[in-house]
Amino acid sequence: MRGIIFKELYISRKKIYISIATYFFLMLLCVLVKMSAEFGNIRLLDKEAVENTLNITFYFFVFGLLVVFTGFLVNNVSADLKSRWSIYQRTLPFTERQLVGAGYITNAVVLLVLFVFHTLMTAIMCMVFNMKFHAYFIWIFLIASLLFFLANALIMFAFYRFRDKRKATLFYSAFFVIVYLAFEFTFISRISYYETRGKQEAEQLAALQGLPAATYSSDSFQAQYVIEDFQSLARFIQDYWWLITVIIAAVIAVLFFASVKALARPADAVKPSKEKGKTKHSLFGSLGRQKAASEGDDD
Repeated sequence: MRGIIFKELYISRKKIYISIATYFFLMLLCVLVKMSAEFGNIRLLDKEAVENTLNITFYFFVFGLLVVFTGFLVNNVSADLKSRWSIYQRTLPFTERQLVGAGYITNAVVLLVLFVFHTLMTAIMCMVFNMKFHAYFIWIFLIASLLFFLANALIMFAFYRFRDKRKATLFYSAFFVIVYLAFEFTFISRISYYETRGKQEAEQLAALQGLPAATYSSDSFQAQYVIEDFQSLARFIQDYWWLITVIIAAVIAVLFFASVKALARPADAVKPSKEKGKTKHSLFGSLGRQKAASEGDDD
């Protein structure tokens, strides 16, 4: 199985190198923003603007760079289909469970290394930005890593199930679009709630002071609501991280066994596409068949 794992890492090496370079480049930009706030042009702004810039930069590093984790995930099923690796794969002394498990083990090890490394880098950036290292950082890193693993497992299952790049891409793209639309609907609903509630509280505050209703802006109230929601979500993850982990792990296990079952299917069980089903005729093939027919007549 080690050979299969090395093969997965070797094929994905360019993508991993690019992800490493992207991670350190974005980290360098965050450090440059901090230096500019201390010695450069950003420090010329007012104190509140400087603090907001540093807070945005810090949380971008802590949570925004988690997206870079997706570049480290290994998924070469599409390349295997293109190169017809499965033909050679059948001759190897490995079971379908070992072949699928090699990809899972590779991604698990990669995400574990990234989880530990990003946690250490976050602790260092907390000292650089004079921020507090919260315990919920670790739980959010853990949940995000598992979600990335889950998404990659779903993509692997799609390729094992359909054994066709176009069909697999349509399957998991449709799934991700549905998830995105659900989050988008929730986000828009919350924004509308923030605006309505912020406007009401701004008018109530102005009425208590005997001022016009448009005296206070609702923006400051909306920002506070966002912070409160984020803190509530962080507390929920910190309190119930184990339950979220168990649910995601169970779904990953289901996808693993489904991928093993899909890979174990014989090639005849996969319906060929219309293009593959067509018989291709060539000049040499026609000549060969004519020659064979003439030889049969002579006999």
